[in-house]
Parts: sequence; C-alpha cells; structure tokens
Amino acid sequence: MPKSKESSVSSSGPTVHLEFLDEGIIALLTLDDFKGTNVMSPEMGDVFGRHIAVLQKDASVRAVIIRGAGKHFSIGGHRDMLVGLGKPGRSEKELHDFMLAFYCRWLPVLDLPMPVITVLQGDCIGVAPVFACTADVAIADETLKLQVTFGGLGLYPGMALPTLLTRKVGPYRASLMTMANEILTGREAERIGLVERCAPAGGAYEEALKTARAIGASAASVVRLLKKNLGIKMTDLASDLEMNAQQQARDFQTDEYRKRAANYLPDYYA
Repeated sequence: MPKSKESSVSSSGPTVHLEFLDEGIIALLTLDDFKGTNVMSPEMGDVFGRHIAVLQKDASVRAVIIRGAGKHFSIGGHRDMLVGLGKPGRSEKELHDFMLAFYCRWLPVLDLPMPVITVLQGDCIGVAPVFACTADVAIADETLKLQVTFGGLGLYPGMALPTLLTRKVGPYRASLMTMANEILTGREAERIGLVERCAPAGGAYEEALKTARAIGASAASVVRLLKKNLGIKMTDLASDLEMNAQQQARDFQTDEYRKRAANYLPDYYA
C-alpha cells in the first residue's frame, strides 16, 4: 500500500489525500468528498492548494497523478454552492472575488515543475473537465462520461476553460463542447485529443501509474525543462480568468441562471 507522507484525511469534510509511491518518485493526489461525487468545493480546493504548494518544493517527485475516489472523478461544483451564488443581495464584486479565489485554489497545478497525469473515470461534469486540460497527460477510463455543463446552466464557463479546451481540441470542437453540453465517452475524448489515452474499464489508474514510472525513468532535468517549455502557466491565463470572473458575476444575477441552477443535475440531488 502507498504510504502517506502528509495527513489529509477528515471524517467529516471533503479532502484530498496525498500519498507518495515508489520511494517518493511519484505523488498521488486523490479527490475525496466521502460521498462518491468528489464535489469541487472551496474546502476541497483549500486542501488541494496546500498539497500543490508542498509538491512545488519537492525536488524528489518526478510525476504527479491526480484521480477521484470511487467510480466518478468529480461532478464539479455543488448545486447548493451554485444556487447560493445566485441569491439576490450579493454584489457583483463579491461574486467576482469569490470566483477568482475559487479558480486560484485549483489552477496552481499548472505551475508544478513536474509532469501531471490525470485519471478521468465515471462522471466528470461541470468544471471538472478542466483537469483534462491542466494535465500534461490525461488518461480516460472507458467508463468516462465527460460533460461541460455551463451553457445549460446559463453561466459562462470559468477557470479559463474555453481557452484551455481550445488549446487541446481546437476552437470548433471547444465550441461544440461548451455550447451544446455534449457528453463525451472515454473513447470519444481520446479520438478528439482531449485525453491522450483511453484504457479499458477499471484500467486507467494502472495506465497512469505505468506512464508515471516511465517518466520517472527519464532524466529529471530533461523532463522538467520539457514541462517548462511545453506547458502553460497560470499567469498566461490571467486575463481570461479576470474576464471569466466578471462574466460569471453578472450571470449569477440573472433570473435565467437562478431557474436553471435550481434544477441542476437532478439525478444527483433528487
């Protein structure tokens, strides 16, 4: 069993487990809200951000794997949070600042000096597909059902998702994904280049571990330089993030958004 170097387990709230494999060469981050939905809450984001800060300084780690606990990767933001953001009485500045802070909990993953591999399985909904774009290598399980749901909510996408999707799959496919709320399977995500590989059901984590070990066998100095030259930094997205936060703050205040948010993901909140 992998040995955890840092305690992150809470019996009552969402967390992110940090473990180290292969004598510290590989770091494993597991999103876990103890409910099987791995909602990307501010609380989980706080833990995630602390772990990223630890990994930033760890010269021994050569690859990072990110996965979700259970059969689903994540259903994105919780409906209660989304409904709360639409309640009357909140100022546009307050909403803007909340969203910008939310982005900044998760996106520092882009600035890790070592490659990041994501394992996407089951439902990956809302903003959670951003993990297919922030990774250096994204590996899908055949069980993946990935859906960008912002358009259906009446909300402009946040987290620089339009820009990141365009970088991976091109503007026309990104348009279809963000405007039509289409659901992509793991094989379809591989076909369009959103993920680099799709593994048979139940095999994505092992495929990610195999890839991480192959990266770990390469010269660390070369890999880190490649990461620096091929990757995208959070600072590159500053103007996108500011625009996203401004637009989302406006969208939260519309009647259309409030109506749509109240009925968001009915199968999960029945």
